[in-house]
Amino acid sequence: MNQRTAERTGGRAGQRVGERVGLLRTEAGSYLLLVGAAFRSAAQYRVSLVLYTLVEMAGAALDLATISIIFAHLSDLDGFSLAEVAFLYGTSALAFALAEAMAGPLDQLGWHIKEGRMDAVLIRPVSVLVQCATMDFSPQRLSRIVQPVAVLAVSVAALDVDWTPARVALLPAMIACGTLISISLAVGIAAVLFVAPDSSLAVSAVRQGSALATQYPLTVYGRRAALLMTVVLPIAFVNWQPALFVLDRPDPFGLPAFTRFLSLPVAVVCAAAAATAWRSGIRHYRGVGG
Repeated sequence: MNQRTAERTGGRAGQRVGERVGLLRTEAGSYLLLVGAAFRSAAQYRVSLVLYTLVEMAGAALDLATISIIFAHLSDLDGFSLAEVAFLYGTSALAFALAEAMAGPLDQLGWHIKEGRMDAVLIRPVSVLVQCATMDFSPQRLSRIVQPVAVLAVSVAALDVDWTPARVALLPAMIACGTLISISLAVGIAAVLFVAPDSSLAVSAVRQGSALATQYPLTVYGRRAALLMTVVLPIAFVNWQPALFVLDRPDPFGLPAFTRFLSLPVAVVCAAAAATAWRSGIRHYRGVGG
């Protein structure tokens, strides 16, 4: 009897997992379909596409210019060399640029709510998150990826570290986990807009501030702020913690060594928390006049 019960329980669990995997595949297919439509639409206006792409690349260059100005007057930044800071910048900027390319339109959710578009979104047979992430999708945002990739490649070549198999394997993993954490941050804070649609500027400020904070060594912000960005808002796991292992540096704040390898579980937890916040936001949505 117990064996039959265990088999039934296992079968139901497997069925639920299969249903969720199928749902994820469906949502991914819908996302790619809508993104493809955005690319085809943007291709109809090639001059505008090129000009806007150049503007996006110029905007991304401002962050790198700031780092260049700092090192024009300092030989290092709180003990970190130019190559190390460039590595932090490249990994952080790439993760947030990928997240911006995939979920950037979520910043506009508050405007869509105030303009009454969300009621139509909720009744369509497509995931609300997929629709919100692709509304006003800008293919030009992909241009922001070019510079971080170039900076990361140069910094990797310039770093004076022993590139063991573990460090080589950790590099793409930290980019993937950092991107998932960044997307989760975007989804989680965008959920606030369902109940406070006038907070669009505050939501954008949190995302931009998080992206900027991870471009520099956390030691420049002090111990309390660094621990806050590690425990409360875990953006330190976007690049800082795994970067300490890659750069072969001890943790300046005395955190245990295994913390450097927690980006994946932290990313999973952040994704689950963001999904919960998003579903809660939809449940509390009351419409324009609610």
